[in-house]
Amino acid sequence: MTLQGAEIRLLFLYAQSKWNFKTVSLSDPARPPFVALSYVWGDPSDTLPLDVGEQVFQATRNLHNILDRLIESRLNQPLWIDALCINQQDQDERASQVAMMGDIYSDAEYVLAFLSPESEPFDIGLDYIESTARDTRIHFDPSLSPHLTVQGLNASDERLRDSLVAFFAAPWWTRVWTVQEFLLARKVIFRCGDRLIDAATVQKTCRAWIDHENSCCWAARRPIDGTAHGFLDIPSKTSGGFTIYTATLRMKHLMDMLIPRKLYTEDFLAAISLFRVRHCSNPRDRAFGYFGLRSPGLEVKHEIPIDYNVSVADLYRSLAVVLIAKSQTLDVLSHVLHETQVEGRTSGLPSWVPDWDATIDDRYHLTYTERTNTIRHCRASGDMKPDWKVQDSGSVITLGLQIAVIQETAPGYPSISPGSTSRGKTVINEWRRLAGLPAFANSSPLDKPSDSQRERAFENALSGGFPSIKWPQGSREYGKAYEAWLEWFVSSQVALSKSCKEVVQEFDELVRQTSERRRFIVTSDGQIGFGPEEAERGDVVVIIPGGKVPYVLRTVEDFESGVEKYRLLGDAFINGVMAGEKTSTSTSDFTWTVVV
Repeated sequence: MTLQGAEIRLLFLYAQSKWNFKTVSLSDPARPPFVALSYVWGDPSDTLPLDVGEQVFQATRNLHNILDRLIESRLNQPLWIDALCINQQDQDERASQVAMMGDIYSDAEYVLAFLSPESEPFDIGLDYIESTARDTRIHFDPSLSPHLTVQGLNASDERLRDSLVAFFAAPWWTRVWTVQEFLLARKVIFRCGDRLIDAATVQKTCRAWIDHENSCCWAARRPIDGTAHGFLDIPSKTSGGFTIYTATLRMKHLMDMLIPRKLYTEDFLAAISLFRVRHCSNPRDRAFGYFGLRSPGLEVKHEIPIDYNVSVADLYRSLAVVLIAKSQTLDVLSHVLHETQVEGRTSGLPSWVPDWDATIDDRYHLTYTERTNTIRHCRASGDMKPDWKVQDSGSVITLGLQIAVIQETAPGYPSISPGSTSRGKTVINEWRRLAGLPAFANSSPLDKPSDSQRERAFENALSGGFPSIKWPQGSREYGKAYEAWLEWFVSSQVALSKSCKEVVQEFDELVRQTSERRRFIVTSDGQIGFGPEEAERGDVVVIIPGGKVPYVLRTVEDFESGVEKYRLLGDAFINGVMAGEKTSTSTSDFTWTVVV
């Protein structure tokens, strides 16, 4: 039966474990309360027949396992399950119901987030989460007292760590659709086998972990791979190398979206970038999967119709155009990633359009997200608005001010791998060589005089010139933070001293977000900074109206038209440019530029 208006199908469980549909209207105040299931479909090629009334569906094995568990638990509430309650073969109905997702999940009595049909792998981890929520003041670091133990185990014990990580490593946390299913719900209950835990409990625990990590627990530890989070970063052998630190981020990202007036809740671009590492079977859902989010700044669905017949490249291009028009900035260009470790690219995309379906790893995603969120404080093009003329071919005609040509480059922040920080001095010295500064010898780097203007520019370049409330650039506090970080970065010692642990960790995050998977660049006129990983000698640095940061372009040969065209490589930080120093209200020095 075709659905009309605000109608949806609900799944009812009757005697003898029989399922049947009933059509109801969301606008009907007399409709029965229902539970919306949030789950992972599983392998679409691994299906089994499922009888629902007079119909037979091919449902994934994972969904069969979930339904069996629900039958065992004597569920007596009607269910809404997308794979069954939407006719997946009817593109029009699918588009219509996807557009109603916001209403469906927000109208449900609660959302049941089904993580696994098994309980055992998660039991001790869930015990630890519940114990933390009961007393958030207790420490997690076993070197501090009192610290939390469960069944005689603490957070440094592998068995407990693996169980905690397993909860957040469940595939549910990696899917695009589960984001809005969680955020739109009145209430969320997680289920692992027979274990139920309220999402509010998990949120309370994660907030406690974050607060303790920032203040007293774990912050003073540094493992051999050079990060500053101690056993937070020990990979779990049972969960594909996932760590407590990266696991906690999955909950934190959802928590951030629930805080009113935060960037993610007011900016669709920030929201989708926050969940860029999540997966979906249809790459169009990387846009459509967030159209149900409710906030004035997140409203995009009225600009772009939900159409599963549109090509992925055309959808992503349309999304970029809408985001530029709505924001009157070029912030979307900072989400273009051409790095070598970005995989699975969508064909047919112009260089200026972000590929939301490309694959990046969790650690780099964190760094990239922090960088793109911070650039909103920059003003490279001053108050100029975009003049972004999109052609039918996908290329763009815009004004551009060429401010420099790249002369030399060097690799950015060392990759996270065992022993990487021992390369710190080598990396710093190469950056200093290109900047025309003396290298550090075997003595402490602080033994070198550091009062020259070039040294100041070098210091600013390392932190990206991004404003810091804690350390305003040029302040004594900033200089001390830089010196503490530098002493640690070039040292081969494993442990951080307690006196500088928090300063070093915070300053290192600034340096990492500026330079990780980037290139240190020096221009032909001596300017220094960081740019895209692909940047090389001869590439040009330009300021484009509406851009808060400069961009690096590469000339593209076009023998047919004879017009010089450019490919966008990505954004950049150039010392002395980020606050609009190179621009004025006049566009007389700008020239028309074609970006393909």
